[in-house]
Amino acid sequence: MKQLKYPIYILFISFFSVACSNLLEEDPQTFYNEDQVFSSEEGLESAINGLYSQVFSGAYYGSAWHGLLMPVSGKFFSSQNANLDANSLNTTPSNVWLVRMWPQMYAAVNTANVIINNLENTESEFENRDIILGQAYFVRAWVYFDLVRLFGGVPLRTLPTTASDLDLPRASKEEVYALIIEDFERSKALLPAPAAYRPERPTPFTASAFLAKVYMTMAGEDGGDPALWQKAYEEAQSVIQNGPYALTPTFAELFEPGNENTVESIFEIQYGNTGGIRNSDMIRFYTPANSTFAPANTVTFGRVRPNKEVFDAHVERYPSDPRIDATFIYDSYEKIGGGTQKVYPMNTTGNNGFAAIRKWLDPSFNGITTTRNFIVFRYADLLLMMAEIENEINGPDAAYTYVNQVLARARDIDGDGISDVEQPADWSGLSQEEFRTAILQERQFELLAEGHAWFDTRRRGYEHFLEDVVEPHNNHPELDLSKEFIYPISIKNMLLPIPLIEISGNQMISPADQNPGY
Repeated sequence: MKQLKYPIYILFISFFSVACSNLLEEDPQTFYNEDQVFSSEEGLESAINGLYSQVFSGAYYGSAWHGLLMPVSGKFFSSQNANLDANSLNTTPSNVWLVRMWPQMYAAVNTANVIINNLENTESEFENRDIILGQAYFVRAWVYFDLVRLFGGVPLRTLPTTASDLDLPRASKEEVYALIIEDFERSKALLPAPAAYRPERPTPFTASAFLAKVYMTMAGEDGGDPALWQKAYEEAQSVIQNGPYALTPTFAELFEPGNENTVESIFEIQYGNTGGIRNSDMIRFYTPANSTFAPANTVTFGRVRPNKEVFDAHVERYPSDPRIDATFIYDSYEKIGGGTQKVYPMNTTGNNGFAAIRKWLDPSFNGITTTRNFIVFRYADLLLMMAEIENEINGPDAAYTYVNQVLARARDIDGDGISDVEQPADWSGLSQEEFRTAILQERQFELLAEGHAWFDTRRRGYEHFLEDVVEPHNNHPELDLSKEFIYPISIKNMLLPIPLIEISGNQMISPADQNPGY
């Protein structure tokens, strides 16, 4: 008989104390009765804050998202020994991050379900009722969008979990996408206009931007419906024409500490001072150990690094691109106490045989908390999406205007609207197929380490994955087999495995339901 391997998430507002460990682990300490929570406007705000805390926690976007999805994307190296299976693109169903992230994602879904169930099925005259409900639909759609892209069809939970309905079969991918679209549409109708509520929270434009990405993903998949490109176009165009977003004057300023929620931000994960409770391991993962990028006596790992071929591709395509210096720490960096540490390309072996990521540094990091937000979606991403969508519908002629806006901003070092360097030069003269290939690479140059690599390397099918990930990595002349792995050529890498805790704990999912190759 199967044993239940994960907790039942019925109550949802909790404060977490975190074990002193390299991995964040949640330990629920305090719960509030649902009647209390939904009896006041303040209670509704507490409910939605609890929902966001589920998504932002270490078992999801706070740590697992970076620790698992960066290396398993095939674009990053991780020095974490417990995560070598993901680093070698042989992720096991018991991967150290996977078994944390799956239940945390469903904890967030359940919290959203509790809010939706209470607000949809009871009369509420609170002024913030629609705003809270719209956010709950938005977050549920967002989490299921992550789930379906990572795992394919998953159990579809739309009601608060009880002991009687713990076991659910995998829904089809089409059923999951149908709910995602329905939820984003509901959120779009309920969310407030920009500046009408809290500026860091989603608006109807945020929902439309996510819907554009949903339709674009569905259209581009193997066997996808080409008609969905038009739906993606309509959602993206509505945001571009009517939304409040714009590119920041320079690329580098996007990632300056303290420069959060810029005009380019469509949606960010909000981190702040949480006292002694760790709120994210993002800074520790990307900041090189013993470097002057963080205060002395602050523990950082620098364990997640871009692969050699990733750094080389950017330098070879645009040697003078200012985004290179804003994205990477390369050649060498200063160490605490003096001296320098050589890294790629000056060093090609071991953990320092890789460049590091500059985007997520925090000079005030205390080893526990960070106030650096993580950008989930920004306007440059939407412009590159629009370029890709336009190319698929009509070819490249009208698509250049969108990508060239991003390239022009990249060339502007001082923010005066004038190009200071020649690269990256505007695009022209490409065929539709050439544009299709180039735009995916451009997304890597612009959005590296922002959580898109897994999705961009998979959503165009297996052949693209081989050409974009496996072959450049396996054929790199500086491949260090003492630390790095030859990537397998395997269809299984198009999805992650369903975690063992789900297969062993869910009576309606058996080993036969596992994703192909696992």
